[in-house]
Amino acid sequence: MPDARVFCPICQGEVERPPDLWAAAARTPRRLYRAVRGLTEADLAYRPRADAWSIREIILHLADTELVHGYRMRRALAENSPELPSYDPAAWTARAAYDRRDIRAAISAFRALRLANLDLLRAVEPAALERAGRHPRFGPVTVGQLFGHLVDHDLDHLRQLEWTRAVVEGKIEPGSA
Repeated sequence: MPDARVFCPICQGEVERPPDLWAAAARTPRRLYRAVRGLTEADLAYRPRADAWSIREIILHLADTELVHGYRMRRALAENSPELPSYDPAAWTARAAYDRRDIRAAISAFRALRLANLDLLRAVEPAALERAGRHPRFGPVTVGQLFGHLVDHDLDHLRQLEWTRAVVEGKIEPGSA
């Protein structure tokens, strides 16, 4: 079954959504390990364009996003219409030492957080996915929408990782995208 186009309230637009969110979410940690296999520290740090993140930055961003979304989902599940925290990914990239952090530790953290988040979502009653919190920028957001966004976000950044790796390996030019 092909990906469906759905509106994501966090992306504020239509995104391609895989037919099986659970399977797509469970595959991401393995895909991250594969994305860095055989790369040097210089490869991981390479920015193919001034406006593009390096492989290291993308993976650390994914780990931080998993942490933030896990917290948001837990608040929405446990509290009545809580305020969900926002965060500035660019500021985290610039100020959270992404350039000096261990990539394998980041992938391990992502994997552990993803497994914990999937375990939580599988354990709650299906109706709990409709519980919502209020995001200062996006308004009401349900747990199910947060989960869907995580998968959308993964797939977007996995494409970015594949493109960046292809540039690092000399298979494509940095100007192609």
